[in-house]
Amino acid sequence: MNQAYPQSNDRSAPAPIGEPIIQTESSRELSEDATGKNKRQSSSLLSTLSWPFRQFARMAEWFFGIFSMIWLLTICAAIPILQFITLGYLLKMSAEIVQQQKLRAGFVGIRKAARIGGFVLGTTLVWFPAFSSSGTFQDAQILLIDPDKLRPYQINLTTIILLTIPYTLWAWIRGAKLRHFLWPAPLRFFRSVGKRKTYLNAIEGFWAFVASLQLKELFMLGLRGFLGTAAWLLIPVLLCIGGTQLPGILRVLSPLLGLPMLAIVLIYLPILQTRFAVEKNFSVFREVKAVRAIFKRAPIALWISMLLVWAFALPVYLAKIQLTPREVFLLPTVIFVIFAWPSRMLMGWAYGRAEKREKNRNTISIWLSRLAIIPIVFIFAGVVFLSRYTSWYGDWSLFEQHALLIPIPLLGG
Repeated sequence: MNQAYPQSNDRSAPAPIGEPIIQTESSRELSEDATGKNKRQSSSLLSTLSWPFRQFARMAEWFFGIFSMIWLLTICAAIPILQFITLGYLLKMSAEIVQQQKLRAGFVGIRKAARIGGFVLGTTLVWFPAFSSSGTFQDAQILLIDPDKLRPYQINLTTIILLTIPYTLWAWIRGAKLRHFLWPAPLRFFRSVGKRKTYLNAIEGFWAFVASLQLKELFMLGLRGFLGTAAWLLIPVLLCIGGTQLPGILRVLSPLLGLPMLAIVLIYLPILQTRFAVEKNFSVFREVKAVRAIFKRAPIALWISMLLVWAFALPVYLAKIQLTPREVFLLPTVIFVIFAWPSRMLMGWAYGRAEKREKNRNTISIWLSRLAIIPIVFIFAGVVFLSRYTSWYGDWSLFEQHALLIPIPLLGG
């Protein structure tokens, strides 16, 4: 009996030793939880504090993307063949609005345009010292005869160029975003400049970005849209041109037939183009009855959108009065892009309203919209007809139907 107690005490002896172990593990878990909680709280606080700056950065990027997209479309619109990319983009804008039923869906590829704009702007900023030094060196060549006095300018220019080339290439390899030009990331440079994977990733990223632009799709969409629209406009435009080219009585009859035909065609083409952009089926250019059915489901919205299509097309005719000098040869296409963008978005919005409705609107609104669209298209057709007397290219300027097609670049001599 007396020996049992010590044994029982010995058996229970490890218990006090185990208690600190349990407390240590639990305290460690508690400290880890507290640390993780503190990290989450600090990250949440940082996220909250940085939210306004991130939103401002995204908004600035978006506006910069709008500016960049306008210039990208302007450049493409001024170059033959690439003009179809501009037309394809405008058609895609309308299609995206119809498919997503959101007006903001018309801003297609704005972030990508911002990246291209950042690439151009960043490269220009990086090379600005070299351009400035080059101008100084050229001035020194004119003013200084002594080669010894000219040599410092030459060394300065050479040094700047030798430093700018690797700086630019490193920014391109990292992704060519604007921030890559502003900060060279020297630590990353020394860690990855000698690795083959760095250059392979840059090449793969470049081609992946080019593929994401969908240039081939935009080109084909613009080309097919151009052909379908031009087929409708060909006969009315030729008849209008015949008013000055044909002999005798045909000179009188030709515009009398061509002008009303052009006005009637203008009623259908905006809806036909938008429907083609949505369905991507060339046969829709033959389906006139479908246009009437679509118009009945949203007559007021389509009337408003077509009114703005023709109104926004008028400013370009002012730029066609005189041959555009080479120094400002992009001016007509800038005006074209700035005014065509909202008109295409409104057409997508109106067509989208018609597509989501299953029933026609009331008869009064349908007939009022039909009657209201007639004077608008006749006025615009008259402006187009008279533009041959104010345009530099005369009768052949009637083929420059920039409201529906692409602006032929008005390059000065």
